[in-house]
Amino acid sequence: MDEDTQLDPQLLGSELQASREGRRPKLLQPEVAEALGVSRTTIQNVEAGKFKRISATVRRYAQYLGWPDGAVEHVAAGGRLCDFHASAHIAASAEDPAPPQSLGLSPAVEYELRAGDVLDSQVINLGPDEEDGQIIVVLQGKKGASQEEVARVAARYRRARRHLQGIAADADEVADST
Repeated sequence: MDEDTQLDPQLLGSELQASREGRRPKLLQPEVAEALGVSRTTIQNVEAGKFKRISATVRRYAQYLGWPDGAVEHVAAGGRLCDFHASAHIAASAEDPAPPQSLGLSPAVEYELRAGDVLDSQVINLGPDEEDGQIIVVLQGKKGASQEEVARVAARYRRARRHLQGIAADADEVADST
């Protein structure tokens, strides 16, 4: 990031937190802290956006979560991680695709997945344990979509993601009451 670029630490922190919470198996703050050699409070502060610059710890955190090069700067400048993945995917889709392999899904779902460009994906847990099930979301756009079209799809997904996470929260409440 250059000197003139505004840093949005809260957005960067919330995207890091969402990435951590979306990992399978479930990844907790103490595990990240131990892996990075910092305190849990440091991870909490990063996720809360309580920093003024992108430190080595913030970069190591993003790298630990598997963020690609350049994603930290993109998100810190106000972009979304799913937008960054989408633009990287569009650039990569210009290359020759690998031969299709069966995903073990129904033919209709496999067809739809192959018909467009996957822009992002997320696993939403339906309970605290792995056997409670998951919702797997695949955000897809049309093949060869422009940056503007990808941005519109990503914005719609951000609104829908809140509702999907609400389903998981509702499932937790039902599981707790049984």
